[in-house]
Amino acid sequence: SSVGLSVVSAPVVWAQLAAIPISAMDLSHLEEKLQAVRQLISKGAAKFDEKKWEALDIWDDGETPELPEHQSDAEAERVATDDDLVRRFLVARNMDVHKAATMLVDAQGWRVKNAVRYFMGPDSNTFLEDPDEEVYEALCPHAIIGKCKQNRPIYWEKTGLIRVPKLLEHVTPKKLIKRHVRHMEYLTHRMRKNAEAEIQEYLQETLDFSEKDSVLITQYASPDYLKQVVVMDLSGLSYAPDSKGISIFRSVMKIDQHFYPERLGVCFIINAPWLFTGVWAMVRHFLDPRTQQKFRILGSSYQDELKKEIDESNILECYGGKLEPPTSFRVRKKEEKHQILQDFSESKRRGS
Repeated sequence: SSVGLSVVSAPVVWAQLAAIPISAMDLSHLEEKLQAVRQLISKGAAKFDEKKWEALDIWDDGETPELPEHQSDAEAERVATDDDLVRRFLVARNMDVHKAATMLVDAQGWRVKNAVRYFMGPDSNTFLEDPDEEVYEALCPHAIIGKCKQNRPIYWEKTGLIRVPKLLEHVTPKKLIKRHVRHMEYLTHRMRKNAEAEIQEYLQETLDFSEKDSVLITQYASPDYLKQVVVMDLSGLSYAPDSKGISIFRSVMKIDQHFYPERLGVCFIINAPWLFTGVWAMVRHFLDPRTQQKFRILGSSYQDELKKEIDESNILECYGGKLEPPTSFRVRKKEEKHQILQDFSESKRRGS
């Protein structure tokens, strides 16, 4: 099957892909917007405001790594070569070219300053292990496993059992924020790989497109497809005042909204106690209206809502599904936590 100018046929193809939402936006108009953003940036019409974003630096003093030259060059080339990147910033700014250009330049400047590509390893494909992994394994039950019905990766977390003051006995606030950025980089990488593999296979094997045409169409994937699903379990939530935890949460939300726009598909907050409505009323103001709409606050009767987005085979067993959770999602006993953290502290002392 030949599509000629493949991008013109993209909406038709995407309409046939199983349950993948696609906007009716005219692609030629979108192309004009993409190029307008790039032209503004290349002319220097938008400048990175380093002072404005320094509060969101993710490295403690003296720890920022120096990127290899090829990684620095790759970061600089993203704006020129990655249509999905530019499109997401346009969508986040309601297709306003000037606002999107400013937002994108700030995001790229922040990424370069904070050596974000460092997490991807020297080959830009093998993610480096977090040196503080033991702390998170002991105190933050979490998992990146499974896919929703739209093939988005799922991040699971027992948020209600995480005690930020305890974490801060072993890591700094910036390391907690850096951990989130590391996860966002990994999830973004996984989203793209999933999309490319699944879509190209469908196009070639089911619709009989050539490999060349399927690659071109994949590059115009709906932004809605390249997102993640988050499930946060609030069982065991503490209501003790925690100003440092709120501050870290605000920083994480700012990073996601300004530097990773249009990456969240939906966030399920499950087992939310009724008192959480007061907490949510406070923290939701850290989110823009568009992001607020992606949160679903659910009590203990959440399974039907989860199953609307996630097949039973991709829901963890502890939430009524059939997917076995990894060890990182296991809640450690007190004695086991103590031993892990003691070994971690001793290891750090020996290494210092």
